[in-house]
Amino acid sequence: MADEIFDLYDREKILLNEGSVILANADPLKVHQYAERLLDRFSKLVRENEDLTRHSDRQEQRLFKLNRNLKTQTQELELQRNKLEGLSQQLAKYLPPQIHEAIFAGKYDTQITTQRKKLTVFFSDIKDFTRTAENLQPEALTEYLNEYFSEMTQIALSHGATIDKYIGDAVMLFFGDPESKGVREDARACVEMALQMQEQMRILGRRWKDRGFDTPFVIRIGINTGYCNVGNFGSEQRLSYTIIGGEVNVAQRLEANAEPGGILISHETYSQVEDLVDVEPKDSFQLKGIDRHVRSYAVKGRKNHEHQQLRLDHPSGVHIDLALHNINVLEREKLAKELKALADQLLDK
Repeated sequence: MADEIFDLYDREKILLNEGSVILANADPLKVHQYAERLLDRFSKLVRENEDLTRHSDRQEQRLFKLNRNLKTQTQELELQRNKLEGLSQQLAKYLPPQIHEAIFAGKYDTQITTQRKKLTVFFSDIKDFTRTAENLQPEALTEYLNEYFSEMTQIALSHGATIDKYIGDAVMLFFGDPESKGVREDARACVEMALQMQEQMRILGRRWKDRGFDTPFVIRIGINTGYCNVGNFGSEQRLSYTIIGGEVNVAQRLEANAEPGGILISHETYSQVEDLVDVEPKDSFQLKGIDRHVRSYAVKGRKNHEHQQLRLDHPSGVHIDLALHNINVLEREKLAKELKALADQLLDK
């Protein structure tokens, strides 16, 4: 029956209930027969319990071995995971973050394939780098270069740039692949990134001068928007994710023609950002071997930039450089209170 409950000691209980009756009657023969049945049942019960105990011990030993093996395997898996994470972190330094993440997520195709897309391409280099490097000790040059590249890379990644390569002192970036917010937004992100880079270079320049670097790095930036071939180039043995095409050359020429500390953009880029920045039209130039004149514009700053930027350069060595467009209302209020408190302390001294 469905409502019946199995009792492991059902037979023993029945036998014990019989004993109450037999002992009450005090019949020697029946008591003796009962004693024999009781001894037989008890002997079987002991054997069954011994079998159960041995079985339980074997199961416990199996579980112990299983747990030990699982622990060993877990430790080995953890070790392998740590090795893979270390390898991933090392590879991340050689690959654009977007490509690195896609590869480890199994979403990136390493076939030799390319596609044609409209991208915004960025080039920068350091003015008179060779001459500056010759006047620096190798250790100091390495220190300043690493600091420069680290600062610029952080800004680039915060705006979603794809870092193509570092070529000596030059940096090549682009927007629009493998991730894109649309041609217009990609171009605007690139120009905003360039503005922040130049702002950070002014801060770095003051910092370096305070450390004894008399001729701190000054960079030129060129930006162009146009169709490029982007994807995996190379061989089955070694691939490079990069871009090629005439528009890449235009960006490089724009950078070469930019003023030190300046940003030079093409007309194609300017058409996407004309509401964001003030510019000064520059002379057009022609690419070698191509019958095409490139119109260019020097970026002078953001629209209403006099209200967007707060600067203080005091001979005592105090420098304040605030890009207000990057600070929301609450942060401005907090910063204003902190600066006022600092000013009050200064007056009390």
